[in-house]
Amino acid sequence: MHASLRLSLAFAAALALLASPSLGSASPGKRGKAPAAKATGTIVGHVLYRGTPPPRPPLARDTDPVCAKTAMRSERVVVTDGKLRDALVRLPAGSAGTHAVPSEAVVVDQLACMYRPRVVGVMAGQSLVVRNSDPTYHNVRGTKHEHTEWNLGQPPKGPVITRERLGEPGEVVTLRCDVHPWMRGYAVVSDHPFFDVSGDDGSFRLENVPVGRYTVEAWHPELGLKKAELTVRAGAEARVDIAFP
Repeated sequence: MHASLRLSLAFAAALALLASPSLGSASPGKRGKAPAAKATGTIVGHVLYRGTPPPRPPLARDTDPVCAKTAMRSERVVVTDGKLRDALVRLPAGSAGTHAVPSEAVVVDQLACMYRPRVVGVMAGQSLVVRNSDPTYHNVRGTKHEHTEWNLGQPPKGPVITRERLGEPGEVVTLRCDVHPWMRGYAVVSDHPFFDVSGDDGSFRLENVPVGRYTVEAWHPELGLKKAELTVRAGAEARVDIAFP
């Protein structure tokens, strides 16, 4: 074989070896293979109230004729057939990995001079929007640890109030209206999307939870915090009931 031809073939072979990625490593400048999605399961259950619930006296709402049109009772503790409403159930902060913040805002409305929903969950960095669907004036005062973070007026059916950063995971923002002092709402901040608020039947559901052993928290604005341990298995429902007080 001609010397120049042998040299050309050897050079080409060397280039081919350099261009081939080594086994067991990603080639420079290329993204490695994405890890397989984790197996997930679902957590379901009820928040219960043991014993006789506290009374729910009528609210004195006659200071505003709009509010006075609708009779309401205290919602500090709402129990129906032993099931507790308005408890936020979630995985503890820092226990569920890193998750993208939803672009959709969490919405709280003011209807019949009450916050609806009364308790919401929000991810850190997610926006909270407060609407006023009442034909009367409200102010929305957001507090953390009894310290006022903002205080904004909202005329009847006026522009929404948007708060883009509520706080750190684990913090609770209380919504108050000084015009109507019975009004209370609560936004609980988490660093993951695995939370739900118990409804009238006390039920909750956390979906797409990565498999593993967890301590689940149930927080109620009047009754505090309760915990329960469980194991989430792939494709299965882990059932747990959490009882107050």
